[in-house]
Amino acid sequence: MEKLKNVERKTQKIEEIFSVGPQYGYTASANDKKIGPRFLRITDIQGNVVDWETVPFCEISNAEKSKYLLQKEDLVFARTGATTGMSYFVNSDLSEEAVFASYLIRLRFNKNKCDPRLLKYFFQSKNYWGQVRGSLSGSAQPGINAVTLSQLVVSLPDLSTQRKVADILDVYDAKIENNNLIIKKLETIAQYIFDEWFVKFRFPEHKDIKFVNSEMGKIPEKWRIGRVKDLIHVESGFPFSSSIFDDSGKYKLVTIRNVQDGSFVTECENYIGTLPDKLPAHCMLRSGNILLSLTGNVGRICLVNGNDYVLNQRVSVLIPVKERDRAYTYFLFRRKDFQNLLISISKGTAQLNLSPVETKNLEIVIPGENMLERYAKIAMPTYNKIVEIHSENLKLKESRDQLLAKLI
Repeated sequence: MEKLKNVERKTQKIEEIFSVGPQYGYTASANDKKIGPRFLRITDIQGNVVDWETVPFCEISNAEKSKYLLQKEDLVFARTGATTGMSYFVNSDLSEEAVFASYLIRLRFNKNKCDPRLLKYFFQSKNYWGQVRGSLSGSAQPGINAVTLSQLVVSLPDLSTQRKVADILDVYDAKIENNNLIIKKLETIAQYIFDEWFVKFRFPEHKDIKFVNSEMGKIPEKWRIGRVKDLIHVESGFPFSSSIFDDSGKYKLVTIRNVQDGSFVTECENYIGTLPDKLPAHCMLRSGNILLSLTGNVGRICLVNGNDYVLNQRVSVLIPVKERDRAYTYFLFRRKDFQNLLISISKGTAQLNLSPVETKNLEIVIPGENMLERYAKIAMPTYNKIVEIHSENLKLKESRDQLLAKLI
């Protein structure tokens, strides 16, 4: 390790080690008919990860496809919107043809000058994000383009050393990837039970229960029609003034950009050193808190991972009335049908906005107390395990990033 740390480095602009081709992605309509290649969009990149099974398809001519086709070890990044600067490295998880959509830029590295794996880590580093924040342009929708990106700088050792460093860092990523697979399996199991019990009403002993009519169709006897607020508080973030932002501050401001679909982005763009006097208690976040996006890609849900985060406006935190119902809250809002419902009640044309008031007043079927208790006994251990694994991943990423900072 000491040999790697002391090796000579060369500082160079990004444009010296990659090519952009083309700067803007393909503009088309996505389809779910499995016609054409996969169509990677800005919304499909969640915390530097892509679930290819959920990525739609698009019809495209052979000539256009060759222009926008993704290859292994390409890197695409978001050039505008709440996820500006977020990147995705095409690795072995790409098993079929895919093209990239507009609002994404593709980078293709010169492998004679750099190891693409190492540059993948650079594009996730604090060094990179610091340069991005200083390079954004535009007021209504700040963004970054390939020309600006190409002027960012990175300090790299020789190619042989790069490969050694990348091999070390890959060990961390392999563990993180394995943990993510475990999280996905745990969520799938808990979500399946939720849907069986509370959507299809196939809970234990359901055949022995009488069903009665309601304004939302037949429901089990002793269940009732209520509103989200009967079980869940939907609390809004605080309108922090930019005048108190402090890059050396302890507290990290959570915004829309941090709330991805099922994943929490731990890096924040702004910090504060002193908490406002009127800051509500719910705006002091902790690991396991449930966040809901209210602007742009509304209805996204994720779990906070880490400490010293404070909640900015246009994001809500979901707090169960009874702590017992935390897993119920998470898996209710994680349902795709429920997210679509939230989208349907959102307002706005250029950018959707979801009202916390309308969200908490949505009608839902309220299960009986006994059924909520039974679900909590099954789902809460799973929920707590998911939070625990997220915390382990955070520690792995922090160790990896500390090592990265010493090596490049």
